[in-house]
Amino acid sequence: MQDLAGVLSRMSDALDNQSLFRSEIRSLRDEVAALRAEREAESVRREAESVRQEEAVRTLREEVASLKRRLSSGQGGGSGIDFPPAEFLASPLVIASGGEFLGVQGKGKHFSLKDFVQLIERKESATVAVETSWKRQDGHWVLVVRTENAEGGREQNIVLVAKKTVTPSRNTVTEIIRLNIDGNDAPDALLLTLFRQLKTVLNG
Repeated sequence: MQDLAGVLSRMSDALDNQSLFRSEIRSLRDEVAALRAEREAESVRREAESVRQEEAVRTLREEVASLKRRLSSGQGGGSGIDFPPAEFLASPLVIASGGEFLGVQGKGKHFSLKDFVQLIERKESATVAVETSWKRQDGHWVLVVRTENAEGGREQNIVLVAKKTVTPSRNTVTEIIRLNIDGNDAPDALLLTLFRQLKTVLNG
């Protein structure tokens, strides 16, 4: 009986130790899981920060490229930079149709010529080059845009002619009087379609 009691005691001790080991193993597993979760969260945070930094760098590069294009467009003329005033760029962009002036209203503000230029310049990437230049001609402002796709070898040339206009309701606007794409003047119907698409995008 004493031998049996000793065996039972040793078995009880072994079970107690096994229970203790299991408890320690669970604790270690929980700690490892917590460390892995913390590491994954840190990895996600670093990746998000990297994306934000890359976006900031891209934006700065686009601004620098835009400034360079604006500066280069005024070189060689001897009269400095030829560039529209801020008021002209910020005024509502409109087209005349049927005796009315039609513009694009998007989320609390009017779509302007400045917004139009920014849409074009956002097309610039590692494979697409965008060049813009301005000139004053016959009292109008002429925007010349040239894009080139390095992969497809396709070029596109856009000429937009705009002027300052005061509507019958005494609002100062920037009116598109001509839009030429690759040597072809865009008809009024195409301009109307363009403005409808812009409205859909801005209010989507």
